Formats: sequence, structure tokens, C-alpha cells
Amino acid sequence: MPAPVGARFKGYKDCFVREPVVKAELVRDRRECWVSADGKTIIASLPQGVSGGYGPNVRRFCLMLHARAQVTTQRLATLLNDVGIEISKRQVVRMLTSGLDGFVAEDAAILHVGLVLSSYVTVYDTGARHGAGDFHTTQIGGEHFSAFRTTPSKTRLNFLWILRGHYCDYALNQAALDYLQERHGVDSAVIARLRTRRPLHFAKQVPFLEHLAARGIDIFNKQIVRLLAEAAIFGAIRHRHQICAGSSPSSNVPQVSRGCRILSH
Repeated sequence: MPAPVGARFKGYKDCFVREPVVKAELVRDRRECWVSADGKTIIASLPQGVSGGYGPNVRRFCLMLHARAQVTTQRLATLLNDVGIEISKRQVVRMLTSGLDGFVAEDAAILHVGLVLSSYVTVYDTGARHGAGDFHTTQIGGEHFSAFRTTPSKTRLNFLWILRGHYCDYALNQAALDYLQERHGVDSAVIARLRTRRPLHFAKQVPFLEHLAARGIDIFNKQIVRLLAEAAIFGAIRHRHQICAGSSPSSNVPQVSRGCRILSH
């Protein structure tokens, strides 16, 4: 706009305008080629994240739209081709389903840190169809994190296994013994065999089962082992958290499964 006659220039006034930019880039990577003394050809590796002729941002784009916006693989392929990136639906599926170890590890770490550091944790579960079967999805979250686990079972043992998060430990402490007596009414003679002067902590399942066998517990009795495993996992959770909440009486999951609040030590 031309300035009116007699006006004086007084500088500039900035205005920030936000615009999304979606464009395709074709990057040429020149890889060094060498031939060793024994005739073997050595070619330099591609930059990290490059796979199948596509850079890491293509995969990030697909994962973001598929997970956050529920965009189908067919629409993702159409969108990328419209932008100028030639890709098939099969290649999009590969990006979404293969090489997910890093994401799995990150998800496990988020749940682990969230359970340890959050001042409270809420837990809910719902039915879900997965692979043409009836599954159950459990949501565990707090003020700054949320994690989802889909499993075919809705038992107390399965729920406690999910709530345990990144850990694989078992603990026979007072909380575990109280769980056996109050929730399942286990014979006091069995509880007496498990009672020790000091709480016992097991890093994995095998040492826990060995301890049960040493205490005269039939580890081939699935029912009693399941109850003891529930209690030991609950004891391990209580080893790190103080749990208090209530659930629907008709639910098969433990009391901490609905509207759960976990108060950290």
C-alpha cells in the first residue's frame, strides 16, 4: 500500500502468520564404495532412519496421522502420492507395523516412570475387538502420562501384571499375605508356610516358584499358584506404592481397577 503524501516512516510492526508446509523432497545420498583386498565390496550405510527409499519423516508422518487422526492406510498412500511421494499402500503398512522395537521400549519406559513418579494413577478398562476376537483394553494414566494395554484376559492376575508395568518382580510381604487372607480366604496353614521374619523379594518368576516349592507348595497346582502369584505381584506393587480405591462388585478385576488412585511413597 503506497504511503499517503506527507506521512513519515516510523519503522515496522511485526505480525506472525502460521502456515503448514507439506512438500516432497528428493535427497540423493552418495555412498562410498570400496573393494577390499580379498575382493569384497563394501558400501557405506545409509543415514539412520532411511529405509526402502524413504526418509524417517515419511514414517513419522504416517504414524502421526494413523495413530492420532485415525487415517487409513489407503488414504495415507493417496495423500502422500498427491504431495509427490510415490508410495504404495503395502509400503505404508510396512512403515506402520515393522521395526517398532523403539516405540515399544519407549511405551514401556513411559508407563514405568509414570507409575513410579505420579502422585496418583487412574485405571479403567473396556472391551475391544482385536484380530476378530474379544479382547480387553486397560488404560492407565496420570496427570502427565497415559498408557494402553490390550490383552485377551480380564482376570485379576492379568490386571496386576499390567499395573506392575516395567517390573517383573514378586514380593512376599505383609501386603501380599493380607491379600491372600482377605480377598481369597486362603488356608491359614498355607499363609503360615509363606510367612517369614523379613519380606522376601524376587526379581523374576523362577526364583519365586523355587521358593514356593521349598516351602512345600505344590507349584503344579494352577489354582493355588495363580492366587499366590496375584498376591506376590500385589505385594511388589505395594512395595513401591500405597494403593487405595474401589471397584464395581460385579467386576472380575481387583478393587484398584476402576477409578484407581495410587499414592506414591
